[in-house]
Amino acid sequence: MSLSITAIKTLVLSVVLLTAALIIFTLPSFAASRTGTVYNTTGDGVDVIPYVRSDQNALFVDFEHPNFNNIEYIYYNLNYDSDEPATIRGVEGSFIPSQKTPSGHFNGNPYFRHELLFGTCSKNVCKYDRGTRNVKLTVNTNYLTGAVDQYTKVLTFPQDQF
Repeated sequence: MSLSITAIKTLVLSVVLLTAALIIFTLPSFAASRTGTVYNTTGDGVDVIPYVRSDQNALFVDFEHPNFNNIEYIYYNLNYDSDEPATIRGVEGSFIPSQKTPSGHFNGNPYFRHELLFGTCSKNVCKYDRGTRNVKLTVNTNYLTGAVDQYTKVLTFPQDQF
């Protein structure tokens, strides 16, 4: 059996695209290893599992809960000081769990992983802040009933201890 050059190119391209798709869709699960440190909110809100990316330019946060069905949305606010010319820097956002697919499951509980950068990105070029310190993470779990459960944690990094 003989294949034309066009058929071979199509086959190779298909294999490359399939491999790329597999890498892209499985990459978030390999982005960072999960720590065992879990910070609980004040009530039945989401568990918050923050950990620093290996290059210390971002914070991964896993939002975990056994049942997201009664949660309307989750709000997060990360602020910090740095050596950059500004008083406080940070990022905030929110997401609606019912409109997303969980990033994975840990001990049977679904979680949503977000990567919060210590810096800014534009057109796939990122500029990271130097000397990140005094990192404060606040998370609000907003329920369908209107109740809100809040969690706030000041995170300590190795360079903060000197």
